Amino acid sequence: MNLNLDYVKVPLTFPTTDQTSTISSDIASMKNYGHVDLFITVGAMGKAAAVTLNKSAAVAAATVALAFTKFYSTGIRLKYTTPSTDTPGAKDETVAGAGGAAATLYKDTGSELIMHSWDNDTFVTGETVTLSGGKTVVADGIQIDEDIMIPREASSNTFNIAAKASKQYCIPIDAADLGDGYDCIQVEIADCDTVTHLAIDAIFSKPRYGSEIPESAIYD
Repeated sequence: MNLNLDYVKVPLTFPTTDQTSTISSDIASMKNYGHVDLFITVGAMGKAAAVTLNKSAAVAAATVALAFTKFYSTGIRLKYTTPSTDTPGAKDETVAGAGGAAATLYKDTGSELIMHSWDNDTFVTGETVTLSGGKTVVADGIQIDEDIMIPREASSNTFNIAAKASKQYCIPIDAADLGDGYDCIQVEIADCDTVTHLAIDAIFSKPRYGSEIPESAIYD
């Protein structure tokens, strides 16, 4: 993919601090694009905060809630040995290391646990790791691949950013998801307290018009 020809990156907020009220991103237009991936990158996070989306017919006040069901969040992998059972752990089981690390299971492959919602504590090699369904394994090394993104389901058109640092979230939206009469989108994040550092970026793709210099996504 080529910048400008195939996709365009637009900052909807720049890194900000001291958030004591709702964070409302700039409003961006999808008039010239068929898809957008909305990225929320978190440094420090003061407290958990809900993420919602709004839509509008113009790059002005976005006050209509936009429905969405899917998002991605930062994940990890943990290789293991000595499972107590060959039956895979179930999706959404909680995973706890003997040393205090915790995460939520996305998939148990039989040799590694793929997880999200990691609490940033270290899974220690050789420790017993217990799944909430009762299965135990032995960690074969510490967690790895902290840059992977795990698909997740939003509940009632929202999800929470955890009060954990160094995480990334992504919401994929097709232009058709906005419905007739709407082509603009905005991200809102509830009050997440004064020690928060985050940025919101949009990566637009499927341009309707190919050009060395792309069409704008901040004017409608």
